[in-house]
Amino acid sequence: MDDITLSFKHRILQGEAPLPSSKSISNRYLILQFLAEEDFDIENLSDSDDTRLMQKLLKVIRNHDEDDEDEVVLDCFNAGAVIRFLTALLAFKPGNWVLTSSNERMKVRPIGPLVDALRSMGVEITYLGEEGYPPLQITGNPQAIQESDGRVCVDAGQSSQFVSALMLAAPLFPQGLHIEMGGETKVSLPYVQMTAQLMRNCGVEVIFIDSNNIFVDGRPHAPEKVLIESDWSAASYIYALLALSQEGRIELPLLTEESVQGDRILADWFEDLGVETEFAEDRVILTKRADAEIDRSPKEYDFVHHPDLAQTMAVCCAALGIEARLYGIFGLKYKETDRILALRNELERIGARVELREEAEENELHIFPSQLHPENELIRTYGDHRMALAFSALAIAYDKVNLQQRDVVNKSFPGYWNVMKKLGAKF
Repeated sequence: MDDITLSFKHRILQGEAPLPSSKSISNRYLILQFLAEEDFDIENLSDSDDTRLMQKLLKVIRNHDEDDEDEVVLDCFNAGAVIRFLTALLAFKPGNWVLTSSNERMKVRPIGPLVDALRSMGVEITYLGEEGYPPLQITGNPQAIQESDGRVCVDAGQSSQFVSALMLAAPLFPQGLHIEMGGETKVSLPYVQMTAQLMRNCGVEVIFIDSNNIFVDGRPHAPEKVLIESDWSAASYIYALLALSQEGRIELPLLTEESVQGDRILADWFEDLGVETEFAEDRVILTKRADAEIDRSPKEYDFVHHPDLAQTMAVCCAALGIEARLYGIFGLKYKETDRILALRNELERIGARVELREEAEENELHIFPSQLHPENELIRTYGDHRMALAFSALAIAYDKVNLQQRDVVNKSFPGYWNVMKKLGAKF
């Protein structure tokens, strides 16, 4: 993948910025479509690498002959949601399944809590590498559904995707499935709420009994209409770009105030950074005035439930010279790269004063006001789309920014460089 150098001739931004459809919503609807008793259309499906992969693998699974005892090898690359959702689905589908990855990073992304939960239900799953991590060999066991007592416990302290995976597989259980979320800290709960709402849209009953227990019952049916909204996580990069600009007005289509996405919180966070958010009927309108007042008091951001916003907020605060404490970030080390170390490394390389505090499983990143010089460095992305996306916003505030691996953004935002060009970026 080629490197890229980005700059802006003017620091005033105007226009519309089409965002990618939410891959989180898209991937969940694809599983529900696979399980539904009748087919249904999905409008505005994400064209991200992850969603294309989910479509491809579900097609292989759908076409598999249940009487065929040969191994079916499915390469999940570095798509965490894909491998976790498919692990729960294939646990109860006849076949000899191997979930692997040609991407080495996947082999250090945890899946143990989900495997433990499925094993407790009588499913045979074998680690083909290190215990607790992909690749996996799964002997699909539909009989486990009949023998199950309809209850399962899963540790929700590392990833909400373990919970969502079980929720999405729950329609296979005729009497429903009671899911207990274990672990002292539950991470990314808005994604569990998202899964619940999308399942309800398809006629599945989802009841939150209390903060630790969920009951899911019923087979998905075709909803009246499925229109995938734009991705709020992707919107964060446009927010950051505007926050670092002199002034501007940008429209983001297909975002709503009533979104099922938890990352909608960034509208509140960026208000302190000079960006105003107006919710119109079918879009969001962002405005930064030339005389906008930025609250430069020290900030604290909790990313336990919003991990995908951490890189954006870190880069933005560093560029604005705002002291910020980022906590609840322990889960970032298990993403496409160790995002905690990647953030610290690259911020320090461009002149930021950063302090990483590590205490047991808790991590905090402190950013202190300093002078940045991104023009002089090639910012490493570590094969992580969100590193490239977050650091690209620096181009509006400095002469230029140099980034590795321009195509890495395709994982979640395939049209990103075209959007930047539309807003005045030069390459």
